[in-house]
Amino acid sequence: MSTTAAPAGWAIRLHDAMDWIFWVARINVLWWLFTLAGAGVLGAAPASVAATTMTRQRLRGESVPLLRGFARTWKREFLRANATAGPAIWASTVLGVAAAGTTDPALRVTFLAAFVLAFANACVVIPLYAHYDVPLGSYISVAGRWSLRNIPHVLLLLLSAVVIVTVSSAVPGIVPFLTMGAWIVINTVLAVGFFTANDKRIDADLTH
Repeated sequence: MSTTAAPAGWAIRLHDAMDWIFWVARINVLWWLFTLAGAGVLGAAPASVAATTMTRQRLRGESVPLLRGFARTWKREFLRANATAGPAIWASTVLGVAAAGTTDPALRVTFLAAFVLAFANACVVIPLYAHYDVPLGSYISVAGRWSLRNIPHVLLLLLSAVVIVTVSSAVPGIVPFLTMGAWIVINTVLAVGFFTANDKRIDADLTH
């Protein structure tokens, strides 16, 4: 039994891994398409929310056609996503470009520090928006409070992004096909896991 079970187990894990890679590639393509559909500036936030929402549904075992679900979420959340996730995404982009473009060491450090803060907020607020239903004006403040209480978790989210950027820099050919999708999927998996564990801990505390 053991000699046949092991290969079968490896085959299942390999299939699951390839399935996730294919998911990342499809999320990547849809993110770019719908970001461009919103002229970039206005399309990135709803595309990120849609990609995160679809990945969260996959994690929960919900079967939704990817393209249809992505398009529906992008359209439905267009204004709300820009109001909540938009500022962090725009600030991250502007600060990242400014840090890369300046030759002044002090300014570069300042821009990089501000970029990290803005990007950390994006890492939290996008999955937070997809996972919780709170008043629209509260998402940014809730994300900030959660981040301050869970700094190790935020550092892990940032570390995953650094790993993705490092791999993409080493293999630049994957950038248009996997990089953005990989960041969104990994960030969603980690953040939803953190949120779920935090909710369980709070529920356990309330029952004692």
